[in-house]
Amino acid sequence: MGGIELRGGTLLVDREPNHLDELAMEFSEILYEFDIEHVYVAGYVSILAGRARSTEDVVVLIEKTDETRIERLATRLDEERFWGAAMPLSSMYEMLSHGDNLWVAPQDQVTPHLEVKFVGDEFDRASLANAITAKIGGHSIPIGPLELQIAYKLYLGAQKDLEDAVHLYTLFEQSLSVARLEEWVRRLGVESEYDRLKRA
Repeated sequence: MGGIELRGGTLLVDREPNHLDELAMEFSEILYEFDIEHVYVAGYVSILAGRARSTEDVVVLIEKTDETRIERLATRLDEERFWGAAMPLSSMYEMLSHGDNLWVAPQDQVTPHLEVKFVGDEFDRASLANAITAKIGGHSIPIGPLELQIAYKLYLGAQKDLEDAVHLYTLFEQSLSVARLEEWVRRLGVESEYDRLKRA
């Protein structure tokens, strides 16, 4: 059985990569070819950290970039046998620049898929700017800082989000920066939810 450890700014995941990890790792490699900064957030981070829950999407935020670069990315994805599961990849820039998400999946499948979006609000920007590294199966992928992930999950407030927050908090309580976590809790206005989390 593999272990999971947060050491410095790195999440060490000692297990065989699953199909979601492989999807994220392959997508990261393509984004790195184009020097596109990106970060994986939301439910996938909890799964990476060992939470057993089903999800059909891997949410990835990418830096806002120009149309030419996105068109080249779309062409490259097509070459690597990816497709736009809800909209064609040729619409990628138009969708992203309007603040919409684009589903990207390996050809012939709809799930699991990547949900790609441009960085939007201050919390998206903070996830990108403060990304930490997850190491799994000899690969590295950028993930959102766990303190912000926990606070944001409390803010979203759905049952699965609260369970994700509890999982991450319980697993990494000793390694988290309390100051950073409490700063995000304050900025997201989830102090009472955080108090409940600490008592869980």
